[in-house]
Amino acid sequence: MSIEKTWRDIDEQPDEALLSLLKPKTLGKLQSKNPLHTIRKNLLRNGIIGIIIACFYIFCIIAFPFWQIQTCIGAVLIFTLWATIGAFRLRSAIDGNVESLPVLEEMERHYKNILQWINSQKWAGLIIYPVSAAGGFMLGGVIGAGKPVDEIMSKPVMIWALLICMAVLTPIGYWLAKWLSHKAFGKHLKTLKQNIDDLKEKS
Repeated sequence: MSIEKTWRDIDEQPDEALLSLLKPKTLGKLQSKNPLHTIRKNLLRNGIIGIIIACFYIFCIIAFPFWQIQTCIGAVLIFTLWATIGAFRLRSAIDGNVESLPVLEEMERHYKNILQWINSQKWAGLIIYPVSAAGGFMLGGVIGAGKPVDEIMSKPVMIWALLICMAVLTPIGYWLAKWLSHKAFGKHLKTLKQNIDDLKEKS
């Protein structure tokens, strides 16, 4: 077999690896590895969950017409709506930068905005978690005892129980929210930051 025939046979053989990469399904998988693409999907999931939770709060406000419960849950509802709207706005802001790798400035802007959104929720949560714990405590008392809030909270022991509940659940709520945020965005933000650093080194 001559050398020319060998090279001709090689040229005539399709590059299976290249063809497989050019398949639509494979291209879709490669696109999905873009951290902004995954973050955008998680923001949509976050927003949908926020809407479901907000509907539950609205139900509680209507079903339990006690001003103490309505005030606490109403405040939590406002916080939930604020966080949910923020998630959808943030998702919309990166809408045009998912299918292809954005320029360095755009990547840095998105990274900064996502971090600000996460941090603002964590710090606002420190204010709303005690309110949420108080509302949940009184709601549980009304459901369990079948009595009005005024009657349930008239006993000093219930006041102490409420304060202990708020003191315990506030840090738990903070760390749980932090863990969930890291689970949803932490790894992808780290990848995005690495992409930014790599582009800076090459520029």
